[in-house]
Amino acid sequence: MDSAVSLKAGLVPLTTLHFSSNDLADIRAQLEKKQAEAPALFRHLPCVLDLSSLDPNLLTLADLQQLCRDCGLLPVAVRNAGNEWQAQAEALHLADLGKGTSRAAARQQDTPATDSGNETPPPARAVKIHTGNIRSGQQLYNDGDLIIFGMVSAGAEVLATGDIHIYGTLRGRALAGVKGDESAIIACQQFDPELVAIAGQYRLFEEQQEQRQQPVAVGLQDGTLNITSV
Repeated sequence: MDSAVSLKAGLVPLTTLHFSSNDLADIRAQLEKKQAEAPALFRHLPCVLDLSSLDPNLLTLADLQQLCRDCGLLPVAVRNAGNEWQAQAEALHLADLGKGTSRAAARQQDTPATDSGNETPPPARAVKIHTGNIRSGQQLYNDGDLIIFGMVSAGAEVLATGDIHIYGTLRGRALAGVKGDESAIIACQQFDPELVAIAGQYRLFEEQQEQRQQPVAVGLQDGTLNITSV
């Protein structure tokens, strides 16, 4: 008799929420604004709560979880949870993903050391090359850079932890830097997307915009997506 359950290692991209305020009203206002901009994206979206910038004396994890649920998000785990958060996370049955790099820490780490004479180059990203169109309903993911020789159709989704390069038309969704890499970019030969996102910062395109059908590069600077014709 075959086993009723099998365990297999998998890699599932999750949206991570970073917080810069302990004020629940401020957090709610920001989430509701984003939800109004992209209601479909916020519908039962599993996410990770990065607690590195939050003070447990000023809010509770239960209140934060409920606030997220009110906005359509489904918190499934926490990250950078110190000892003071552990009991709350366990009581709420949230997985602990351990320590990760916060944005502030990442920026600090990205700053070149002034006295370094033996700098180690960053590891090269794995590159996945896909030849052919990504059809509606299909999803393509790579832990690294993703190069597509074809079209990403409306209703299709491509995701990468690094850059995404599309040698064709982008009509669906492209999400680069899905593990928080703010240096990731999205480039395509013809730009007509439903959504683009880098490191969790996204933009929906429900109406035609000026760069439509043009070759563009999308980057993230100071938390804002920049779309440039190339």
